[in-house]
Amino acid sequence: MQVNGIHGINIAVKDLDQWTRRYEEIFGLEAKPVDESGFAFPGLRGSNFDIGGFQLNLIASVDEGTSVSRFLERRGEGVFLVSVGVQDVDVATRELQESGLTPVLGEPARGEGHAAVNFTHPRDMAGVQLEFIEVPR
Repeated sequence: MQVNGIHGINIAVKDLDQWTRRYEEIFGLEAKPVDESGFAFPGLRGSNFDIGGFQLNLIASVDEGTSVSRFLERRGEGVFLVSVGVQDVDVATRELQESGLTPVLGEPARGEGHAAVNFTHPRDMAGVQLEFIEVPR
């Protein structure tokens, strides 16, 4: 699979406002708010920091049934996923399956507020969920 690079990291947090202020203070940057339309799945909101083209996202759940809320219950706050850029997420999904990995979605998610994405199950990658995001070169 051809990966363009590490696109970013998503960090799951319980209190988005508290942690956004803290990261803004430490990095000297202003976060861009991300509403539910900016995520492949509903029930999430976040703050995005563009650090020289690297995306650091703080994400919080506004609904109890999301994967982020389950992650926070099981593991607490911390790195939720690593996002890698690919040229074509459909090709990446097929290659994941051919490699014996389990894509979370049968077909990549596409939407107005976000790029086309798919994910690996964390058990396939030593407990780390990978997001494959379509980032053309």
